[in-house]
Amino acid sequence: MGKQRLLSLDALKGVAILMVIWGHFYLWADVEVLSTASFLHRFVGAVHMSLFVLVAGYFSQRKVDSFSSLVRFFQDKFVRLLLPALLWYPFWRLWNVGRFEWDGILGNQYWFTLSLFLYVVLFLGQRSVIDFLLLLVPVQWRNVQKWIEVGLHIVLTILLHYLVLDWLLRLFPGIGDFVHMVRTRLACLYPYFVIGWLIGRLDLLEQLRSPRIVAISFIVFAVCLGYMMQEEDWSSYRANYLAYGLWHMYRLMALSFFVVLLNALHAVTEREGRLSKWLVLLGQWSLPIYFVHYFFLPAAPGMRAWICAAEPWNRVSMELAIGSIGVLATLLPTIAVIYCIRLNPYLDFALFGEKGRLKK
Repeated sequence: MGKQRLLSLDALKGVAILMVIWGHFYLWADVEVLSTASFLHRFVGAVHMSLFVLVAGYFSQRKVDSFSSLVRFFQDKFVRLLLPALLWYPFWRLWNVGRFEWDGILGNQYWFTLSLFLYVVLFLGQRSVIDFLLLLVPVQWRNVQKWIEVGLHIVLTILLHYLVLDWLLRLFPGIGDFVHMVRTRLACLYPYFVIGWLIGRLDLLEQLRSPRIVAISFIVFAVCLGYMMQEEDWSSYRANYLAYGLWHMYRLMALSFFVVLLNALHAVTEREGRLSKWLVLLGQWSLPIYFVHYFFLPAAPGMRAWICAAEPWNRVSMELAIGSIGVLATLLPTIAVIYCIRLNPYLDFALFGEKGRLKK
C-alpha cells in the first residue's frame, strides 16, 4: 500500500507537469487576449504549482538534528534545486534573446526551483523553532505532542503571512517589483508546503481516500470552478495569479482538486497499465522536464483569434485539443533531450541534480 501510495504521488506530479507545459504553451500565443474568454487557462494557473509544493511538503518529513545533517541538507537542496536552475537559465537566455546572462533569474522561467529552495529553508527554520518549543511541553502532555506540533505550525504559518511578510513590505516600501513578486509568491505557495507536510506528519493520505472526503472535495471543487467562471475580467485573474492571500477561493479549489486528483490517480496506478506507467515516469522526470521544456515550446500564430472567434460552447473542446497538441509537440523533444543527457552521469548530476549514479 505504501509503494502504491507513492506511485500515485508520482503520477500526480506527472499530471502537474503536463499542466505546466499546457500553461506555458499559451504564453507563446498571446495569452492576455485568449484568456479573457478562457477559464481553462485560469484554472491551470491557479492550481498547477500548488500541486508540486504540496508534494514537496509531504516529502519533507526528515528532521535535521545535527550539524552534519544540516550540511547534507543544504548540499542536497543546492544540487537538486539551485545548481540546475543556475546552469539552465543562461542557456535559455542565449537561446531566446541571444545573450548569456543571469539577470532576472528569480523573476523568469526558473523561478520555481529557486523559490522552492526558499520555502524549504524557511520551513527548516520554522520547524527548528517549534522543535525547541516542544522541549518546553510538560511531560503529562507528551501523548498529544504531535497535535501541539501541528497547531504550532498552523499558527506560525498564519503569523508569517499576516505579520512578518506584511511588516517587511511596509518597512521597505521601495523594495521594487522583483522582491514584491518573490514575497507574494511566498505568501501564496508557502502555506501549501506546510499543508503538504501536515498531511505526511498526520499520515492523512489514506484518510483522504475516504468516499465521504472525496465526495465533499468534489462538491467543493465544482463550486470553486463555478466561482472562477464568473471572473470574466482578465485583470482580476492577473492580480490573483500566484499572489492570492491566505484565505481565497483559489486555495480551496487547489486543495479540493488535489484530493480528487489524488484518488483518481490512485485508482489508475492500482491497475498498472500504460497510462499509469507514463504518468509515473513523467512525475519522476518532472524536474528535468521543467528545466528542458522551455526550449521546445511551439508558437501558435493565429490560435487566439481562431478560438476567440468560435462559439462559446466550442471553445473548451478546441482549447483542449490545441493545448494537447502543443503539449505533445513540446514533450517529445524534451523527453529525447533528457534521455540523452541522462546517459552521462556527470551531466545528469549537474543539469538535473541526480547524484545517485555519480556516487556509484
